Amino acid sequence: MIYLIIGFALLLIIAPIFAILPSARQKEQMNMRRKAMAEGVSVELTSIQDPVPNQDKYISNTGKPLEPVLGVVAYRVSRKKPRQWRLAPQIDWVLERGDQHSPDLPGTWCWVQSKPDALPAEMEKFLIRELACIPGDVVRIDEKNYVLSIYWHESSGEEGLASVCRFLSGCIEIPLHYLKDDLDPDKHRSSNPT
Repeated sequence: MIYLIIGFALLLIIAPIFAILPSARQKEQMNMRRKAMAEGVSVELTSIQDPVPNQDKYISNTGKPLEPVLGVVAYRVSRKKPRQWRLAPQIDWVLERGDQHSPDLPGTWCWVQSKPDALPAEMEKFLIRELACIPGDVVRIDEKNYVLSIYWHESSGEEGLASVCRFLSGCIEIPLHYLKDDLDPDKHRSSNPT
C-alpha cells in the first residue's frame, strides 16, 4: 500500500512537467518561426478583425454575440524607405481573404477599402500573380508605414512558410515610389542661387 501512495505522489509531481512540454505541432511552429526569423522576418502573435465575421463561432453558449476577433501569427518585413521618403505620398494597402472578392484579384481576395491610386503597376502585377500562390490559411496582407505583414494560421507547414517568405521578399523588392527629379531637394538647392 505504501508503494502505491509513493507511486501516486510521484505521478502528481511528474504529470505537470509533461503537461507543459510542447506538442509536436508547437515544435513545428517554433521551427518555422525560427526559420522565418533567420531570413529576416519578424514574427508576432496578434489578433485581427475576422474578415468573415458572420459565423456561428462568434456566438456564446448563451446566444450572446461575441467580438469577431481572429488570433493569427503576423510575419513582418520592413521595407527600406527611399532616401526622400518624406516627399513622396505614403502608400498603405490592405488585402483580405473573405466572402467577397475583387474582380481584379485572384480567388476570394479583396481590397479592404479600395486599391490605392498611387500603387505602382509593377506592384499590382506582382500581387495579382503571387496571390494565387499564397497558402490558403493566409487571411490578410497589409502594408502600413513601410511594414509589410502577412497574417496567417501557420497550418500549411514548411511549404506555406516558403511561399510566405518568397512573397514577402519579392514584395519588398518592388519600390513603392519612383521619385522624380522635381522631388529631390538637392536639385532645387543647386538651381536656386542665394
